[in-house]
Amino acid sequence: ELANTRIPGPSGSNVDILAYKATPSGSNEGEPLPLLILIHEFFGLNPSIVEKARGLADDLGCIVVAPDTFRGDVTDFIPKAIWLALSTPQQRVNDDLDAVCSYLNANDGNLAVMGFCYGGGKAIRYTSQRRPDAATVVFYGSPLTNVGELRRLKAPVCGVYGSKDAQFPMPLLDEFRKSLEDAGVENDVRVYDGVGHAFWTDMDQVKSGQQPQKDAYEQCTTFLRRFFGG
Repeated sequence: ELANTRIPGPSGSNVDILAYKATPSGSNEGEPLPLLILIHEFFGLNPSIVEKARGLADDLGCIVVAPDTFRGDVTDFIPKAIWLALSTPQQRVNDDLDAVCSYLNANDGNLAVMGFCYGGGKAIRYTSQRRPDAATVVFYGSPLTNVGELRRLKAPVCGVYGSKDAQFPMPLLDEFRKSLEDAGVENDVRVYDGVGHAFWTDMDQVKSGQQPQKDAYEQCTTFLRRFFGG
């Protein structure tokens, strides 16, 4: 019920992709703007993602589209969220995101893909497999450490993690950084002290100056402004 946009799905799928689309306040219809695809956490397309999409669209002056990669499922029950994440294959997500990009006429150099948790892992695998010219922002998502796969990327990567995230311990994050460096990928991967997984929950944390949420937000928006600015 949060979706406000219906996008034709992959060819032959007979499904439409539901998405929330946010445009900057004051922008004109049809105005050429950068595109940010925002991939939800394992809870699905929920109010938290919609709020972030609105905030990012206004702050970055870009179109933000948050597609429902679970194709209709949303939950706040963690066992079901885990099942949804594990049962949604990367290939299907890639095909759905390709359909989103095609529908919105996304251009290389003006496209970024950002995701949280489940969505962060999907984001970097999508860009490395299908859209290597798109910038990638990973908020506490599964790192990609295969140097051969990372070498496909032609655009920079931003990573945001917490030091107390049990899912992604420091040795893995160090390996992620090293793999990006070895692959020759420009990157800004930071680990924020004292916080665990999914530490940025809403825009109020940013607006009130809560730390390290505000710093993490500024890291990612500075990264995206630089990329969109060319």
